[in-house]
Amino acid sequence: MIDSLTIRNLLDAATITTIVAEMRSSHAAAATVYGETKHGGTVNPRVRKVSRLAVSLEIRERVKELLMQQKEQLAQRFGVALTYCEDPQFLRYETGDFFVAHQDGNTPIIYDHTRFRKVSVSIYLSQRAAEPTPDTYGGGELVLYSRSSDARQLIAETPGTLVAFRSETTHEVLPITHGERYTIVSWFRSDELKVQLSP
Repeated sequence: MIDSLTIRNLLDAATITTIVAEMRSSHAAAATVYGETKHGGTVNPRVRKVSRLAVSLEIRERVKELLMQQKEQLAQRFGVALTYCEDPQFLRYETGDFFVAHQDGNTPIIYDHTRFRKVSVSIYLSQRAAEPTPDTYGGGELVLYSRSSDARQLIAETPGTLVAFRSETTHEVLPITHGERYTIVSWFRSDELKVQLSP
């Protein structure tokens, strides 16, 4: 069984337009991979090829506040105690970008601060389309894998939708075939230590 939760219409069209416009004009840097060094992540384009965007503090706080409003619902749905969520990451996947199968935390594979991650969330900001058209993307499905079987779940949601799943769930983002996929990700944790990630 693949345990996930979908919350549609978390963001309205006007909010999405504002956020994506700022993301498009923001400084971009290659997103890192955690667990490869003692002191944080490193860039490894064979594992994760995606740009992290440095949006304004106002946008980051606005999204984080909205995420925190979902905390109790997520805690109840997944049966875990949650204390807070990490600062959201604002990401842009371009043609050829991907993230190989991995886990976000709460796993014995990596023993660092990510062990306190309990629920991972992704907010969709872009429209998926089979054929290239302006402001759409192709490919880029989020794939969740079952721990107990060969089952998998492909997720390609509409803009404004939040998808949540347990952080120990193996998942990946398939390569983008055309266009740009904008998304926001964060992780709800069970510890009290506030992990602040630089934008």
